[in-house]
Amino acid sequence: MGSNGLGSHALPSGEFVDFRRDCRGDCLDEINQSGKLLVEGAKKEGKVVFYTGLIVDQVVRPVKAAFEKEYPFVQADFFRGNAERLAQKMLAEYQAKRYDVDIVSGSATSTIVQRAGFMQRFYSPHLAEYPAELKDPKGFWGSTNVYFMTLGYNTRSVKAADLPKSYEDLLNPRWKGQMMWATSRGSGAPQFIGNIFVTMGQEAGKAYLQKLKQQNIAKSTASARQILDMVIAGEYPMAIQIFNHHAYISKTAGAPVDWQPLEPVTATNNTIGVAKNAPHPYATMLFIDFVLSRQGQKVFQASNYLPAHPDVPALQADLKPGGGRFKKVNYSEPGSDLRQKQRMGRLFRQRVSALSATTCRRVRESAFEKQLNG
Repeated sequence: MGSNGLGSHALPSGEFVDFRRDCRGDCLDEINQSGKLLVEGAKKEGKVVFYTGLIVDQVVRPVKAAFEKEYPFVQADFFRGNAERLAQKMLAEYQAKRYDVDIVSGSATSTIVQRAGFMQRFYSPHLAEYPAELKDPKGFWGSTNVYFMTLGYNTRSVKAADLPKSYEDLLNPRWKGQMMWATSRGSGAPQFIGNIFVTMGQEAGKAYLQKLKQQNIAKSTASARQILDMVIAGEYPMAIQIFNHHAYISKTAGAPVDWQPLEPVTATNNTIGVAKNAPHPYATMLFIDFVLSRQGQKVFQASNYLPAHPDVPALQADLKPGGGRFKKVNYSEPGSDLRQKQRMGRLFRQRVSALSATTCRRVRESAFEKQLNG
């Protein structure tokens, strides 16, 4: 990017380091001046482009509207797709030397693009307010919102008093053939298995999964949201590893559904980062500062997303740790080794899935190829 006039200096790679990174309480004037420089530069650029996997009507449009209200001289354009679609789009653009995107946001997109060498480090002073698990120590990403994977159950079929309260409770014979989960990469069963190994260790985790296999959990390649919808429709009484805020939203709309945490709860986060050749650097940092600020995080809160900022509660407070229903979580780190994800998928298929060994190998290889190729 070169020198950008933001009180920063260029690295050999063309990345920039914002001077605010090293600022403490004795340089408030410089911080304020930097803010003015960002605004003046963004006025000249007039635009910022972000690629995102978030739901457009629920949160992307509200974030766009709030940002443009705060900074009416910048138009925020977006493109929405799943992780693979976003990565494919950006990689194709960079191969064609077309640099349209400024910001990349998603649960896995940033990781894929970063490994291709098309992300750059950035800094926002708001990151100091976030815990270590919600920001990259190397500076490639921050977090906009978080997700917590819990049980989802049909309240007409299951009484709250009878619900499993621990992972061991899932082994109760009464739940045999009564549960379902998603087997797709990056959600459902693979995340559950990863959490079990982190929580119990390798040997105890393997022993537990062998027992869980006997529960005949129904498998589907549908999304976690679709799995929950099946539970609401009464196809199964209970689902493992659904997003707790999805259950809450459906419950408030009148659906016969609720959620139940098993601690430690599996947690993931939606990341946000800067494209290597971001064409609108001033507007880019203005947008990221806004999204990570408490003001921007309250837009996620109002949209029924779970804000990543630790001091901004969910609209329904108990959807986040410390809100009254659970405390312990294990975050699945963005950027964890792709081979580890492949391994979790393999372990799932070996120990839980009924697919043949040949089919497992083909599915695994196909999924891993797609992830590597973006």
